[in-house]
Amino acid sequence: MRKDIAAAAEEILAGLSGEALEEMRAANAVNLRMAPLTPDHHFYIDQGANAHVRLVLIAIGRKLVEGGRLAQPDDVMFLRYNELRALIGNAASLGAREIVATRRAEREASMRIRPRDWVGTVTPTQLAFPYLANWGYPERFHRAASVDDRRITGIAGSPGQVEGVARVVQTIDEFDGVRDGDILVCQMTNPAWVVLFTRIAGLVTDTGGTTSHPAVLSREFGIPAVIGTSVATHRIATGDLIRVDGSAGVVEILQRAAGA
Repeated sequence: MRKDIAAAAEEILAGLSGEALEEMRAANAVNLRMAPLTPDHHFYIDQGANAHVRLVLIAIGRKLVEGGRLAQPDDVMFLRYNELRALIGNAASLGAREIVATRRAEREASMRIRPRDWVGTVTPTQLAFPYLANWGYPERFHRAASVDDRRITGIAGSPGQVEGVARVVQTIDEFDGVRDGDILVCQMTNPAWVVLFTRIAGLVTDTGGTTSHPAVLSREFGIPAVIGTSVATHRIATGDLIRVDGSAGVVEILQRAAGA
């Protein structure tokens, strides 16, 4: 892997000179410090602590279910720390089931809200922050909303064009529904989603930039990708016939799924 990284670093600087060479060298140095992408980094760096804490909490949740204090183990995720401590000590200390039901409903309602890509005051310095390139900024900040509901604009993540049937996937529980030749439409990918790249013919995401995980993997697998659309998973339905232009960053809905 070190040899691959060194070779890629040389390739990206090839043919450059003067100011352009120095700018690219500095940008690549930042990239190597901030974005060391490996197949297992997501677990060990991004989600390791959360994953281990969740295992402990679910184990507690099972004990509380056995004791009749909760309905299912993951109910513990909807309780605050001190509420959980109180429930462990005394079942009558609070109405845990009612609290969980209320917060589950609030979560479902929140998931239906679509916030703007950017809220607040933005400055050139903020938009120039290197990490934001992973999420498609500043391109997404300056992009105007499309007036054609069958045309979705995004960022050119991986070159090429492909037409095919869309498969909208929100969680790993839906992986088995992806068929060979489908065009995957999702919010974002991470290393756990790599298994799908051997089946799909194209990719469309809500978020991400040219250095994000879905863009990098799409180029590695040689499939067209449009990323950072913000709206793909809401505008495209499973079964839609779509065209993905990964060179131009445009997705067209050619035909709606039957019954849509």
